[in-house]
Amino acid sequence: MSLRLSRAALSRRPKGVEPRRSAAGRPVIDARRSTPHAGGYGAERVPSRVAGVIAAILGVAIAFQARAAESYVLATTTQAPVIDGRLDEPCWQQATALDRFVLLGGIEPPPDQRAATRALLTADQANLYLGIVCEEPLVAKLTQRHTERDSDVWQDDDVEVMIMPCAQGVDRYVQICANPAGALLDGYLPGPAAPMDKGYDSEAEVSARVGASDWTVELRLPLANLPVESPAGPWYLHVARARRTTGQYLTSLRTPVASFHETRAFAELTGLEALRIPFGIKDFSFGQRLCGTTDCTALVEGDRQRLSGAEIEIGGQRRASFDPAALAITAGALSLPFSIAPGDRDKALVVRFLDGARVVQRRSTVLGALPADLLGGLTRPAYYLSANEAVTIELPVNLLSSRQEPLAVTWTAADEQGETLGAGQTETTGRSTRIRLYWPRWRPGSYRLAVTLLQRGTEVARRTYPLRLVSNPWEDLP
Repeated sequence: MSLRLSRAALSRRPKGVEPRRSAAGRPVIDARRSTPHAGGYGAERVPSRVAGVIAAILGVAIAFQARAAESYVLATTTQAPVIDGRLDEPCWQQATALDRFVLLGGIEPPPDQRAATRALLTADQANLYLGIVCEEPLVAKLTQRHTERDSDVWQDDDVEVMIMPCAQGVDRYVQICANPAGALLDGYLPGPAAPMDKGYDSEAEVSARVGASDWTVELRLPLANLPVESPAGPWYLHVARARRTTGQYLTSLRTPVASFHETRAFAELTGLEALRIPFGIKDFSFGQRLCGTTDCTALVEGDRQRLSGAEIEIGGQRRASFDPAALAITAGALSLPFSIAPGDRDKALVVRFLDGARVVQRRSTVLGALPADLLGGLTRPAYYLSANEAVTIELPVNLLSSRQEPLAVTWTAADEQGETLGAGQTETTGRSTRIRLYWPRWRPGSYRLAVTLLQRGTEVARRTYPLRLVSNPWEDLP
């Protein structure tokens, strides 16, 4: 790959002035013009053989630079726009602009299929604002079937914004999709190859307008709802567009990519110091999503002294709160205990980290994967009898407890005539328990296993299981 620079391009930079670069060493894109600062190289007389080597090295360096992800400086505003899809406020005239969109693979669309896309970004200390204008000569053919929040908006004509407020390689980012109908899908991808968490709620406000030859999306995204790990940046982003009218997939990235989610190529976003985010939250976890007491864990990146409180709520009801004294005694990672009840299934779980009255970080999900039963089903349809070993039955227990207050599990087993052949009790701290049936009282056949789960002496669950015992084909019972 080679890069050709015209005399005009070389003359844009005053002699002796190097192009401005980001902290990561990338060429900076001007926040107002979205045009790379011109580059160029001076030359002195050197022996021809040395010159050839230098030329080869410079050729590789220039080719690499041409492939490198670009960098943008985030514009800021003191006057928030009205989210109405018009983009007619003064802040949009000074916004950071991304206006070079190409097909996946870095290919320019055919001349007869080109439709310009322009994305604008600006922010204040509370919100990130995005405005995207999509030229569309085939407006009558726009696909906009989805109108509900968190529906499959990506199947329509849509714009998609990926924001990664952490270091590259960590790859935790938010994806927001909006279509011409103003429907919005937001999700959180918590790491490489991880499935999207659609329980994430960005609380974004969106408005869309369809004109005679274009359509526009305007979006307000609260900064507190971005999973910020690097408060001072840089962050990384990608703006993309699915143009269903022609089957085109367009990207703002200058590095050729094959999909919207190649995080290595995301553009760098700097200038985040102006947002004055006091701290970020790293390595965040909601803990085990089971009933009982669990722990939300996290690391604080930035000014930890500004973390003055934390709150945890489920379904809009406060479950736990932590004042400065409680947070101060935590060394290393934060560990915030809270309780999940059986009735919390499908409710929103929200954790807030505070600086005084300001919510600096808000993490959210939905407890949709919460098991419906505290006692789970048997893990096997049948169990072998052995002359030398007990039958071990692994039983899921979807309730968490502590070693100081373990759960009690009692059981009885009866044959088909109702005669009790065995009973016992064991303890567990949750997730699972083991019941052992010792020979010689057991024989091949069908049984009923009745199990009771107790917490602090109170019954919290009861379940009866059909149990099948069969002879081990590799040994004979006496």
